[in-house]
Amino acid sequence: MNAKTRCSDCVDATDNSRPHALSSFPSLQSLCQYTALFGGSSARREAENNLAKTFVGGVFVVFAAVAAYAQGPMMNPQPIVPSTGMHAILLGTGCPLINPERATGSTLIVVNGKTFMVDTGWNSLVRLTQAGYQHPGVVLYTHFHSDHYDGLGQVFINRGIAGADQPLSVISPKGGKAVIDAVIASLAADVGYRKAHHGDKWSDEAVAADVKEFDEGTVYDADDLKIIMFPVDHHPIEPAVGYRFEYGGKSIVISGDTVKCDRLIAESKGCDILIHEAMDDRMLKAILPGLTKTDPRRGAMLTELIDYHTPTLQVAEIARDAGVKKLVLTHLVPSIAPIDAAEKNFIRGMAEIYPGPIAIGRDLMTFTP
Repeated sequence: MNAKTRCSDCVDATDNSRPHALSSFPSLQSLCQYTALFGGSSARREAENNLAKTFVGGVFVVFAAVAAYAQGPMMNPQPIVPSTGMHAILLGTGCPLINPERATGSTLIVVNGKTFMVDTGWNSLVRLTQAGYQHPGVVLYTHFHSDHYDGLGQVFINRGIAGADQPLSVISPKGGKAVIDAVIASLAADVGYRKAHHGDKWSDEAVAADVKEFDEGTVYDADDLKIIMFPVDHHPIEPAVGYRFEYGGKSIVISGDTVKCDRLIAESKGCDILIHEAMDDRMLKAILPGLTKTDPRRGAMLTELIDYHTPTLQVAEIARDAGVKKLVLTHLVPSIAPIDAAEKNFIRGMAEIYPGPIAIGRDLMTFTP
């Protein structure tokens, strides 16, 4: 497991640890960081050096920085997992209530360098680039609560900027094509502006999707990787699914949003890593009486929320009954601060039920089976 929570920890190009002549000018340091994101660390160094050399009469000439940006690739950060084997990266570990330190629903599975992005929640594209990837190879959806797909527009537009010329490959439960078509339609004005501005440098295929819908079963089988979709219970949201990734004798299961259900336990049997949503229902139930008294509407909505997520102790039961080797918690409800004290309280009692290792997810944590 490798926890990385800041861009400067994940991308060498944004390392500010070394002193530089521009260190007294934060706005210009930011420009160099921006250059690094698009052109790589060498572009940043060139930008810094040229900016430092061209200070004339209190005015910095930034043409060298722009040139370095233009010459470099659109994105070239270093991926935070190896290019061989199968790995999981948590891109979004939060829930719909905004927590700036947690993007919402998204997990990246990387197999021999190919990327499979399960859900595209708010800010997940930022995490994807911090993890070292420009845009996903394949997107898979678990269900269509907006906190699991509202980063899709960003994915499309950044594909266009990067020069993608093939539709985005999407694997989805039934109904996904209508949702994705609606997202594409919402981008029509933006795409029109960019095509008018950039002409044939902007591909029509960048903001397009090849959506394959499934009920359940094997949804991908190539290059020794098999992906299995299975139904879960997130009633009244239907369909809702999870995924099992199998490669090289190893397996990773992603629960999606669900309550405890027999099918999830069956599909998780013997897996190396189970990435499961988790809710501290004891914390929520402690505030429920007061909230119901002061705001009955929100109290009723909180009760309904508790009814369709999995309490932490039940997650531990699932992991125990399925015999999983490692349990990783994500989609944390409530979206607690990524600090040790809060996380220790969140998982209290789980170790008495499930004897294996438990990781409380933070954005950009990585796991290798």
